[in-house]
Amino acid sequence: MIVFFDIDGTIISDDGKNMIPESAVRAIRAARGNGHLMYINTGRTYMNVEPPIRKIGFDGYICGCGTYIQCGDDVILNRTVPRGICEKITRLVRECDMTPVYERFDALFTDKTARILDGLKDLLETFKSQGKDLSRDASDADFGFDKFVVWYDEKSDLDKFKRGIAENFDFIDRGWGFCELAPKGFSKGAGIKIVCEHLGVSENDTIAIGDSLNDTPMLDAAKISVAMGNSVKELLDTADFVTRDLYDGGIEYALRRFGLI
Repeated sequence: MIVFFDIDGTIISDDGKNMIPESAVRAIRAARGNGHLMYINTGRTYMNVEPPIRKIGFDGYICGCGTYIQCGDDVILNRTVPRGICEKITRLVRECDMTPVYERFDALFTDKTARILDGLKDLLETFKSQGKDLSRDASDADFGFDKFVVWYDEKSDLDKFKRGIAENFDFIDRGWGFCELAPKGFSKGAGIKIVCEHLGVSENDTIAIGDSLNDTPMLDAAKISVAMGNSVKELLDTADFVTRDLYDGGIEYALRRFGLI
């Protein structure tokens, strides 16, 4: 079997504590030891998968909502949005008065001309504590991104923004004035199909485990969909199996339930 794991709220807590349960580490390593493949499948770009997560031990990574895929040591997909579209989106975000973070597999870019809403303040504090480079800006000569996120409030023109991105990006509402934008044709679900084709493995031998709305394409693509006990209601209502929550050994419980450990 191949198991695809979301990160935030699934492997690592998203309550500000950034805790990785020892039971999850133990279970993932045991499943690999039993011959199963363990893959990260995340909206985070590759550079934003921190060392403590990597050290758990994974066979590959689907990052940036399917815009970057690595199997073993081989990068089989790495897609950055064309420069002209990046510039168009940057202008649109400014016109709509939103707060962006532009994400590339190797860098994060903010926009110094944008308002800094609370969501970005919190994220920047987290990134600063992790030692990430926060100096990159949308004005840099090598600016470009694979996907991006924005925060918005009552001053933002959300309708204009949705119309402006509709041709090139899918809008993923994360709630609380926060949304994620992935290029059309790219998703966590599309990433699963690419990995299976590359490895010559049937999609019938796949399990996906997640907790939030941006995990929906991944859970839909896998043969078996698993929602963490701490998932949003939509996933709890539609997943094939609901495991325990992150703090209660949810990963270990799920892998044991399906006979991988």
